[in-house]
Amino acid sequence: MRYAIIFACIIVATVFYIIFGHNGVLKYIELVSIRQDYEERNREMDKQIESMERELKLIQENNEFLESMIRKELGLQKQGEDLYIVIDNGTKDSNIGQEESNE
Repeated sequence: MRYAIIFACIIVATVFYIIFGHNGVLKYIELVSIRQDYEERNREMDKQIESMERELKLIQENNEFLESMIRKELGLQKQGEDLYIVIDNGTKDSNIGQEESNE
């Protein structure tokens, strides 16, 4: 009987260590989640790099595109061209109509 209790304690301690230990199951699950986050960020960065490479190629090959990019960034305009600057302050007017219809 005494050996059975000691054996059961060893088994419980081993299972506890496997689950909650330094390199246990919970730590593994946490690391898998972190890895997936980094892989997703890596895919997004790859898409961004690909987009910027296409834009760089267009800029190098097409002077009109380069000119339009410069004018857009600096807010400049050509002779005889109208320039409209639209400022987006992030507000949405969709809530206004809902408030009025609820009354």
